[in-house]
Amino acid sequence: MLKKILMCFSLLFVLTLAATAQAKPAELTGIEAFDLDKDTVRIEISYRGERLDAGDVSSEFSLAGMKLDLDNTLPGRVSRVSGIQIQSGARSLVDKIFVNKTQERHTSVRINFKSEVTDGDATINFEPANRSENKDARIIVDVKKSAAQEDDWTSTGYFGGGRVIVLDPGHGGSDAGAIGPTGVTEKSVALAVSLKAQRLLTASGYQVVMTRTTDVDVAAPGVPDSTELQARVNKAPSNAALFISVHCNAFSNGKANGMETYHAPTAVKGARLARLLNEELERLGGLSNRGVKAARFYVMTHSQCPASLIELGFITNPREEKLLASDDYQQKLAQAITNAVNRYFNQGGFD
Repeated sequence: MLKKILMCFSLLFVLTLAATAQAKPAELTGIEAFDLDKDTVRIEISYRGERLDAGDVSSEFSLAGMKLDLDNTLPGRVSRVSGIQIQSGARSLVDKIFVNKTQERHTSVRINFKSEVTDGDATINFEPANRSENKDARIIVDVKKSAAQEDDWTSTGYFGGGRVIVLDPGHGGSDAGAIGPTGVTEKSVALAVSLKAQRLLTASGYQVVMTRTTDVDVAAPGVPDSTELQARVNKAPSNAALFISVHCNAFSNGKANGMETYHAPTAVKGARLARLLNEELERLGGLSNRGVKAARFYVMTHSQCPASLIELGFITNPREEKLLASDDYQQKLAQAITNAVNRYFNQGGFD
């Protein structure tokens, strides 16, 4: 009898351990947002462990974004920044994603959008793990882009009102600027992109002043840098609305990569211009984003209107040199500059 009782207790103990193991909450392993197609952004929340279904997930929408409450889950490594990836295409809609453990076996995922998203714009589905594709189980959130996100701020439908935009292609003439591994020069890329942006901005109703339209020194060959740079600033008429200086980056290590934008310290309107240029260059150019930075570059600190200097990419990086020399890629960069200028005047009331 004692032996049977001990066997029953042993069986009960084993069953209890099994039930405990089965009840272990799922652990999030990663979150990725990317463009599914031109109309949809997909957000995949990957996890391992107990299978989740609609009963484990609830959603709530607000002006700030979308919040997902996940029962029977642990945040895992996605509570760290390294576990969340927002691809460049998705950044037109997705601003930031936050993950928090709100209570035991409960995780909150908050997705901040750049414009309002309602429950009618989003669908939630569930996918099992796919070992052949090395994918964990996933909660899939598909969000439709509204007309506001789809608007590329192109020349159609927007009129610049005759505002004067100054484009400053960096270097030129005796100054080649940085030179790429195959000989592509910074001065040639800066001029090509600026001329393309000139055409787009003119079509949008702006007056465009170029500091140079050919491969020349703006002041004269051999003059001090300050003289050359002041000659560029002097090209801006008194009614200039914006000053944008176009450059390519360079570094001794050919692996350095990405684009970045600059504004003068404490320049509020210049900072806003730099931010908009940064957003559009990331969205259309697709390079890694090195951020928006303050610096005391001569053309920005001496400009009488809001000014920004943009580094389109690293011409010393073989991959980026090839992109920067491409006519199609230069057109994308020119469109990004145009989009940012249109947004500057259409969003926020700056004149």
